[in-house]
Amino acid sequence: MATSWWFVGLFAVSGAVCFAATLHGSRLRNQDAKQGLRWLLVIVGTWALLQAGVLLATQEQTAITLFTLSLVVGFATPFAWLYFVSAYAGLEYHRRPAYRIVGLLGFLVVTIEKLTNPIHGRYFSATLEREPVRLLVVDHGPLYVATFVLAYALTGVGFYFLYRLYRESDQSSLPLAALFAATGLAVVPNLLARTTSATLPQLSYEPLGVAVFAVGVVYVVDDTFRAVERTATRSFVERTAGAVLVIDSDGRVRDRNDRAEELFPSLAAGETQIEAVSLAVAEAYRAAEPSIVAVDPGGEGERSYYVAGESLEIGGESFGWAVLVQDVTDREDRRERIERHEEQLSDMAGAIAHELRNGVAVADGYLAQTIDRIESGDEQGAAESAAVARRRIEQIGTVIEDLHTLAYHARDTDESAFVSLTDAVRGAERATDVDVDVHVEGAGRVVAVPTRLEQLFKNALAFAAFNEAETLTVTVTDDGFAVADDGRFTAADGGSLLFEYESAEPRADAGMSLPNVRALARVEGWRVALDHGYEEGVRYVVRDATMESPSAFDEPPSAASPDA
Repeated sequence: MATSWWFVGLFAVSGAVCFAATLHGSRLRNQDAKQGLRWLLVIVGTWALLQAGVLLATQEQTAITLFTLSLVVGFATPFAWLYFVSAYAGLEYHRRPAYRIVGLLGFLVVTIEKLTNPIHGRYFSATLEREPVRLLVVDHGPLYVATFVLAYALTGVGFYFLYRLYRESDQSSLPLAALFAATGLAVVPNLLARTTSATLPQLSYEPLGVAVFAVGVVYVVDDTFRAVERTATRSFVERTAGAVLVIDSDGRVRDRNDRAEELFPSLAAGETQIEAVSLAVAEAYRAAEPSIVAVDPGGEGERSYYVAGESLEIGGESFGWAVLVQDVTDREDRRERIERHEEQLSDMAGAIAHELRNGVAVADGYLAQTIDRIESGDEQGAAESAAVARRRIEQIGTVIEDLHTLAYHARDTDESAFVSLTDAVRGAERATDVDVDVHVEGAGRVVAVPTRLEQLFKNALAFAAFNEAETLTVTVTDDGFAVADDGRFTAADGGSLLFEYESAEPRADAGMSLPNVRALARVEGWRVALDHGYEEGVRYVVRDATMESPSAFDEPPSAASPDA
């Protein structure tokens, strides 16, 4: 009875090499890849030693037990292999809980099948032959064949990941490709052992290929191994909420993460020139300071992107840029809302300071005058002073009501929608008791809170009445609308002070109408500018509104008069 010492030595050396490579360690930067490689070498080393034990076993039951354990340990190899390859290639599959659970359940099911083989006998049957050499002769059942095919299918997935990595790499990866291929060549002796009679032990020869791989990547081509690696930075890049672009000195996008393709669909379509992807980002990333730019990546409206670029240099010479692009639209919207809220508070403070304080001061003055005239016996003068004080107090009541209305409509919690400008103007006209003809020129819809927009036009009508205008004209523009009256005062009579609460232009009794127009427009995020070239009354333009043309909805042509 002779033992296959040649094969015992091969498997023992393979196991020893795997453990030695594990102790030596690799210089991979990705901790997940280092851990995956470590476990792969430990599992395969254990697998090799168990198979050497099968060859050394003198008792049939011992040999079968060791063979079963080697099958259990060997089936763990594809999972360690996939974990390592996923991390090495900069992928995320090894981190996803669903894949981990499926892998664990699959391993447990197959392990139970192997351990319960003495009961069902469908995995393998084996006998220990002693002549001419001592060998465990195995008859593989259908479950073994299915598991064998599954293991190599899983291993093939890992090779596909490596193939993609090598295609995208700028480094020469032929030595690595040869080493990785060595792990797959073990299928040749596996097939020979199962198709020839007693020529080779019917064991698994993958540990021999993995031993060659371990020696190669740890001791021979370690630098190349690290150069091709998709590092832990890549893993972070894939998980970050921002888009990360690596751009060369010619403006070509050489690398990116999945988030970049989400923010810039043209990247997914194959575009590589950064100017074609986004001109705004191309102009921003070279700046010394981070900036926020407006981008319309999919033609569905502008969004706010934070762009920060870092020059990549070697020896003082720049060879590209690393660029972070973050969608901060929601944050910018919140910031703008806070700014508008602060402007509202400022407007309210101005209104209170001007309208109420002045009104109270005037009323208090006339009341004091009334007392003096009563004491001096001037009853008629006292009555006149009291009447003026009463009117000022009534005006204070009106101001308070206006402030209440402004505070109500200035809230930033209502839902915006597309509102017909014609409908909003007509609604304000019906709700306002003023003798002014209203005309609407053009048609369109604007994104606004309907009640707020109608209140804006109510204030526009109130000022037109104060200005003794006969006609108020609302003209639809591409980014908002213009309001013009033909009243007695013009821009020359007050200028921009017409919109200030603390101003008495064009007269002290001008009221809060135009300041309210500006305040309500600010809440919507619009700008109000006075038309200084208009000389037939007061004209102001509201800009920065989101408009929808008449072709996008069914709105009849606007009327030229309230009755049309």
